[in-house]
Amino acid sequence: MNTIGFQGANGAYAEDAILELTSTHPSFTSHTFKTEGFDTMTELFHHVQRGTVRHGLIPIENSLSGTLHSVLELFTQQEPRLWVVGEYQISESHYIMARPGTALEDITEVLSHPAILEQCQDFLDNTLPEGYRAVLSSNTATAAEQVATSDERGLAALAGKRAAELHNLTILGSDSTPTNVTRYWLISRYPVLQPDRNQSPKSSFALVMKNQVGALHRVCSCFALRDINITKLESRPSSRTITLASPWEYVTYIDIEGAPGNEDNVKRAVENLQEFTQKCIHLGSYPRYLPGARR
Repeated sequence: MNTIGFQGANGAYAEDAILELTSTHPSFTSHTFKTEGFDTMTELFHHVQRGTVRHGLIPIENSLSGTLHSVLELFTQQEPRLWVVGEYQISESHYIMARPGTALEDITEVLSHPAILEQCQDFLDNTLPEGYRAVLSSNTATAAEQVATSDERGLAALAGKRAAELHNLTILGSDSTPTNVTRYWLISRYPVLQPDRNQSPKSSFALVMKNQVGALHRVCSCFALRDINITKLESRPSSRTITLASPWEYVTYIDIEGAPGNEDNVKRAVENLQEFTQKCIHLGSYPRYLPGARR
């Protein structure tokens, strides 16, 4: 049986995404999979590296709150290397849940993952009593479990529907925004050399560009001159190198359409990158799995 790991407990959004992907997409439905949750993202990465789980599924970007930079940076820094081997997108609905007998007007605190609280701030402000407190939790499923096991009155969680079912909580409200979409990466310790062309493959890179005039223009030209589409371009300070006494160094993350193992023009573009970068990390080339039925 194949195991796919995720960060969180049973009922977490990442586990829901695994269950949907493996039950709806033809690349997975002919096999049997099980899920395993881990307390931290670091723990998940270590288990993938050691091979105790075959794959991991990590959230990398949300359409409302943007890139999950802490996850992206931690993934990029892993040694030995991990690889992106698939992409899956899913529209997620968020639910306010509490112990049976609790009403919306009773709620004084709501627990959830920081990114989910950020995504749903307007919904919570318009739904919960004035003066409620948002309390950070390591993940949404753990928040639901904390509410279920607490005797404290007025406590609620913001999590997925399955978390409410697992912990016998009552759903008091929902934020079902169709444009709230999370992009997940399927990761492995082995790369995909030639992604299926029929699944619109992408490739992702982390670059440290040379500190010279026109460096960004030259990097983008590696792809533009070969008619390769850049789907994402984002720079972040490198926390590993910046000090008060040193110039700031940035890591640039680039997603492109295509894969160097499939197409010669992509291969040449990636080779060309070496001229304009101090460091070029190929995070992976991977198929895009189309989402299944919306929950």
